[in-house]
Formats: sequence, structure tokens, C-alpha cells
Amino acid sequence: SRVCVVGLGGVGSHAAHMLARSGIGYLRFIDFDQVTLSSLNRHACATLEDVGISKVLAMKRFLERVVGRSDSDGNDGGCVMDARAMMYTRENEQELLNDGPKFDFIVDAIDDIQTKADLLTYCYKTNTRVISCMGAGGKSDVTRLHIGDLRSASRDALASKLRSVLKKRGVDIDDEQIQICYSSEKTVVPLAQLTEEQKKGGEGGVKHQLGAVDNMRVRLLPVL
Repeated sequence: SRVCVVGLGGVGSHAAHMLARSGIGYLRFIDFDQVTLSSLNRHACATLEDVGISKVLAMKRFLERVVGRSDSDGNDGGCVMDARAMMYTRENEQELLNDGPKFDFIVDAIDDIQTKADLLTYCYKTNTRVISCMGAGGKSDVTRLHIGDLRSASRDALASKLRSVLKKRGVDIDDEQIQICYSSEKTVVPLAQLTEEQKKGGEGGVKHQLGAVDNMRVRLLPVL
């Protein structure tokens, strides 16, 4: 099977880890970001030694020690791991997702709504199976996790917003190719509120200064 994981953060790295152990024949990782000290608490395999290198390379190195190296065709029975240190965008989706045989499955572990919508739109148009990961901030009950469709998701702000964006793009949110993982738990702990200074936008605003890359969430809390 050919599987692609887009986003190797706290969700995508664990998904990629388990997919490799389950015997997937070809696994592609897509993420432009590097391992940081602040990401070590949630990344599936990154260690202090990996800080500063790309997340996709850290994942590949780790999994090669678990399932072994494989040749480019997978003829030796191992898992072919294709690490792409790039940001997925609508402009490069053909290069990242359509440069070979069609993927059997795509895992969407992106945390930006517009980029998630781009990926799900691609999957809808190409009839590619995808599971999209929603938000779980401020939640803790793992028994409230569900696999379902976008329409059935409840108590998930990310799913609600994503539904709206996809409908405007003409995507059928009931399409059986699109599945999501979401939590129906009511938020237990509220997220930190922005200060008035942080709410300022534009070139001179603190919010702008905290954002490092377009299409990525703004990091609002200082980390070590």
C-alpha cells in the first residue's frame, strides 16, 4: 500500500510511526518544519539529538532503525520511506501527491484550516481516501474520540469551520472518501486569551511578529 502523511507534528508523527510498524509498503512524509525543543513533548520519535533537523528526516532515521532500510522499489519486503521536507500548498500538490502511482490513503495532520481545505479538496477531486485530524485543544477524554464524517462532528470548532470552507469550494462533505477523527468532548480547559497587544495585526503588530511562515498557526505562547 502507498500512504502519505501530511504534517509530522504531535498527530502526524504518531500516525506515521504506527503505519510503518503495521507493514505499509510505501510511506511518504511531508512537512517543512524542523524539530525544536518545544516540540519534543509531543513528537513521536524526536529526541534532543534531532533538534534543528527536519521532522521528516528525524522520522525516517528513527523508522529505519525499527523496520529497516528498503530499496526504492520495496522489493526486499521493507517499507520505502520518502521524506519530503516541503510545505504542502495548492501550488505544489501535483509535485508532492501526483508524481507517481496514486496514493491508497492520505493522512491529513495539518493544523491550518485553509491548507487542510486545500488538501481535502484535492482528495475529493481525485477520489483519494483521506482521514483528516480535527482539534483536541483543552480536551482530555480519549473515550470521546470518533471516526466519522464532517457533517456528524460535534463540539469541534475546527470541523465546523472546515465544513463551511469546503462547502464554499463545492466539496461534498458527505463524500465517503473523506473521513475525520474528532473529539465530541466539551472543552475542559479554556485556551489562553490574547492580550490587546497580541490582537494587533499588520506589519507593526505583535501578532504579525509571532507568525514565522504564511499558512501556519501563530505561536502565541513563549516556549523554552
